[in-house]
Amino acid sequence: MRGIVFLAAFIILVIFAIRRPFASVSLWLWSGLFVPFYWIYGFASTISYNSIFAGITILGYFIYRRKPKFRMDKIFFFVILFLIHTTITSYFSLAPSVIVWMSWNNFFKAILLFIFTMLIIRKRHHFNLFLWMIVLSIGFLGFVEGLKFIASGGGHHIKGPSGNILSDNNHMALALCMTMPFIIYLIQETEEKFLKIGLRVLAAICVLAILGTFSRGGLIGLIIVLGYFWLKSQHKIKSIVVIILVGMISYNYLPESWYHRMDTIDTAMQDSSFVTRVNSWKIHTLMALDRPLVGGGFKGPQMGYVWQRLAVNIDKFDFIPTPPPGDKGWAAHSIYFEVLGDQGFPGLFLFLSIIFLSFKKLASIEKFYFDLESKNCWQYRLSKMIKISIMAYCVAGAAVSLAYLELFYAIVSIVVCLDMVMKDDINKINTVD
Repeated sequence: MRGIVFLAAFIILVIFAIRRPFASVSLWLWSGLFVPFYWIYGFASTISYNSIFAGITILGYFIYRRKPKFRMDKIFFFVILFLIHTTITSYFSLAPSVIVWMSWNNFFKAILLFIFTMLIIRKRHHFNLFLWMIVLSIGFLGFVEGLKFIASGGGHHIKGPSGNILSDNNHMALALCMTMPFIIYLIQETEEKFLKIGLRVLAAICVLAILGTFSRGGLIGLIIVLGYFWLKSQHKIKSIVVIILVGMISYNYLPESWYHRMDTIDTAMQDSSFVTRVNSWKIHTLMALDRPLVGGGFKGPQMGYVWQRLAVNIDKFDFIPTPPPGDKGWAAHSIYFEVLGDQGFPGLFLFLSIIFLSFKKLASIEKFYFDLESKNCWQYRLSKMIKISIMAYCVAGAAVSLAYLELFYAIVSIVVCLDMVMKDDINKINTVD
């Protein structure tokens, strides 16, 4: 029954998206993050909804007559260079080709979404729908998991859908931290009273869901999000009251084991999980030193035979004491070391350049609309929330292997689109003058 209802809704969405590229690219993102087959059964679960929305978007863009004008952009340039570089490193990868090209294919899909988002999204309702799709995918997952956590009295272990990149609890926590700023933005954008209340409830439950993942990186990311939001808020007293209220609710549900795990942040080097991460960072650095231009390719450094060969020289980093790394290969557990080990130093440079340019553009957008005395305009508010989201990714991402996360590149594409909106406004002002 659930599959039939979902299939009927899907048909309606397809009809709606065919003549609206901004809707189809938003649904493309939603279907990639939400993972529909996780929720349905039978025939409906065999359909590749993500591929259908991607196809509609690509076809719709080329036949759409009033498509926005394309402008070359620095971020776009570096993203494409990064894709080209990962293609080159894939040919020289040390991992089995099946694993490498599957990883490259997933990354290519993320970049394809980035490209078409950048080509299509321009208007306020385009941005809002795109962000709603993030909230109705990642936010919905957090809402469901948060309710399970409450219903179980804190006993439910929160993680993402099975078989998805967010199935790991740490990955789920990071994605929720990145989504929180957009929930707050949509609260500001929404005029409907009951919808505002629903979004506020969603935000509170997502905070609880982040804590319920038992992720230390997620906790740090949450502190960054809430702390930055409080500092920039014009209603600091109201904000701190809400934070305290959510904290009190969380206190009643978080088990004692959660506090023990968070306490290990202060004694990280005595925690086996963190020590494994440090060893992995060392191995991925050795991979880059061994092959500085191409690294080991996607997942190359974590292959057992590569890991063992590199571990012989791990004493180069004995100024950071750790036990022997063992023979089993581990993931990088850091977006930075992941790119360094997989793609070498050029790849890390390109990756960091994308992040740096994104922050630089967001700062320019904030300044432009601030100087226009338009602090309450949607462009100004959105640029701040995007900055918080990327900041959460950069901080919490230091402890998880999500350098090729589709959500990150979707958010970066929104930075490019928002920059184009600003340039259009600048041209309008110059034309009037």
